Amino acid sequence: MKKLILLTSLFFTAILFNNLNAQELPQLKKEGNITRLYVDGKPFIMVAGELHNSSSSNLTYLAPIFPKLKEMGLNSVIASISWEQFEPQEGKFDYSLIDGIIAQARANNLKLCILWFASWKNGLSTYTPLWVKKDTKRFFKLKQSNGSIGEVISSFCKEAQMADAKAYVQLMKRIKEVDNEHTVVMMQPENEVGAFQDMDYNKQALDLFKSQVPETLIRYLQKNTNNLSPEMKSVWQKNGSKTKGTWSEVFADDMKSAQNFFMTWQYASYINEVARLGKQELNLPMYVNAWLVQNPTELPGSYPNGGPVSRAMDIYKAAAPNIDFCAPDIYAPNYKEILAMYHRSDNPLFIPESTIDQARAFYAYAEHNAICFSPFGIEDAYTNLAYRQAISVINELMHYIIKYQGTGKMHGFMRTKNSTRDTLTFGDDRVYVEYNKWDNTGYGLVIQTAPDEYIIAGITARITFGKKDPSKVIRLGHVFEGNFEGEKWVTTRMLNGDETWQNDCVLITGRKAMIAQTLDGQIVPPQPGPNQPALESAKSTEVQTPAIYKVITYEMK
Repeated sequence: MKKLILLTSLFFTAILFNNLNAQELPQLKKEGNITRLYVDGKPFIMVAGELHNSSSSNLTYLAPIFPKLKEMGLNSVIASISWEQFEPQEGKFDYSLIDGIIAQARANNLKLCILWFASWKNGLSTYTPLWVKKDTKRFFKLKQSNGSIGEVISSFCKEAQMADAKAYVQLMKRIKEVDNEHTVVMMQPENEVGAFQDMDYNKQALDLFKSQVPETLIRYLQKNTNNLSPEMKSVWQKNGSKTKGTWSEVFADDMKSAQNFFMTWQYASYINEVARLGKQELNLPMYVNAWLVQNPTELPGSYPNGGPVSRAMDIYKAAAPNIDFCAPDIYAPNYKEILAMYHRSDNPLFIPESTIDQARAFYAYAEHNAICFSPFGIEDAYTNLAYRQAISVINELMHYIIKYQGTGKMHGFMRTKNSTRDTLTFGDDRVYVEYNKWDNTGYGLVIQTAPDEYIIAGITARITFGKKDPSKVIRLGHVFEGNFEGEKWVTTRMLNGDETWQNDCVLITGRKAMIAQTLDGQIVPPQPGPNQPALESAKSTEVQTPAIYKVITYEMK
């Protein structure tokens, strides 16, 4: 009897341990109108950077990079693992890279998002193992309209899907075995998928294209009609909002939407199965990223046809329930427009690739409650003092950013090519941002911490306050410039007179600092310590970066 009680106790202890461990896993949680990433039970915003594609292919090459990224102020890194290196021979897995990447990230207190370069990367299949590339019969390739066949795996190839998923499961299993500290917080299966043509002309594809649109997609369209992307909604309704029919019957238009949605359904279904099996082994958040449509007139195939572009994002929502969100890779100048397309109630904003632009980071975190902002080729930003100092300000404000995301009391502002003024709305209160006409550097954020109190961080802008009712006049009471030490506000000076145009506006000029930097980009103290010789190679540079202000307003009666 005692033995039975002991075994029962051990059994329930094991269940409790497993449940606690599962609860501690990084996860996405819906809170009100936003979705947050939780890591170790706390909200976590990724101040991240994505490595160049080959930087994580060799641990010796990678070793000096992580310390630099930590020095830059990042808390996360996006790094790739390729199928060809992970499974160089079928069924034989090499764990050295994933083990080493996790170990190096952990040693530098950095969290990881792992990119799985497998069946596709940038619409091509260059990261598949050699044994996959050689066996063109088993792993058949996408067929072009002229009958030619290249090296791109067909999304209709079940053998490729199963082999990819098998390797991905082994990757997730290995992460589970070696990552008890939850260094890996996110996964991306595949990368910028899609075909550079309107269709896959394999017989399997052509036959399925003539078949009925899956009922799952029809039900999704009916249930989410009011929330569909404008393109998908327009095409479906233009064809009579049909609930039955072939792809051409339901989605035909001049933009070849039928082909686009059909191919997207296939890619999404393929990736969903890889993600589903991976999550069974280790249930981490997973996303897909998009090579964007560069202009509205582009036809499928001009961009990777089948990826989660905004016009077809709803296909992923219907076909891939194991994909948590779709993420845009943004190099295009219409940044604000793209963020608005991807930030939806069912799709939190996560930017895995972007230009190295601090204005974009501020705007994404403050205006769209972004989970992550990550420039591509982050190693290149190590010597970019302006970016590094701006990230330092974001980290200084992080406790406020986390607190105010999703409340409607935080907004971002960002100068664009044609904008000279922005209006930020806080209930009945208005904050007016004016930019200099002679430059394009203005950006920042505004947080309303009380009815008459604001925290403002930014650079190169003039800010005034008002009400929805224009007859009410709001004036500046006090303006303090300062910084946060932890969560404590420290005033460095009180601004008045000329610095506020006699309390008419807040002049966001930014901080100026002399920063000494060695030739290889290392920042050194401006004054060496008692036992430290001055570095002759260090060069001092004046850098202007965002400043932080606390502003008190009052209404004139």
